[in-house]
Amino acid sequence: MLKKSIFLVIFVSVSTLAFSQRKHGDFQRFSDRVYFGGSLGLAIGNRITQIDVLPQGGIWIFPQWSVGVGGRYTYRRERFSFDPSNTSIKPVTTTIWGYSGFTDILPIPDFNEAFGVKLHGGFVIHGEFENLYLDRKFFDITSTQGMGWIRMYMVGGGWRQRIGDRAAVNFLVLWDLTDNRYSPYTSNPILRFSITF
Repeated sequence: MLKKSIFLVIFVSVSTLAFSQRKHGDFQRFSDRVYFGGSLGLAIGNRITQIDVLPQGGIWIFPQWSVGVGGRYTYRRERFSFDPSNTSIKPVTTTIWGYSGFTDILPIPDFNEAFGVKLHGGFVIHGEFENLYLDRKFFDITSTQGMGWIRMYMVGGGWRQRIGDRAAVNFLVLWDLTDNRYSPYTSNPILRFSITF
């Protein structure tokens, strides 16, 4: 894990120096305002295996403010159930589907442009609404409800590092304000890594 983290930091640092830099917010065409991306997740452990696919797309309304939508698909497999009524030792699985709406504000989009520091990135403030369709009993065995929608509201911030004229790597720390008992997230705050282009 440490080697992967070091490689990622070196890659991002070298990439920021290697591309021909266009100023953030230099939208020459409408297509320059639109971006796509997302993240993929894979966790394999002794007890839990989880695969996440989170596509997203958005538009820069102003050079420092964007809005967007996203989707989610998650497959989760647990080696055994914590439900005492389930005496089977077979693994239990579930899937999660959902969508989200989000907004990003970049107070200082590019430290190089603002301060002359050789760092083509800036802080980002993030707000998000997420609506997920999942098996509520899977995440809370005391629940009498099965499949259904849950809503979550998340806020946080992080760093957006540009790696090209349009591409960026985003590191976010998000807090779930609803603290929903059916939440599929195992921790609060939630760490998120995504790429947009």
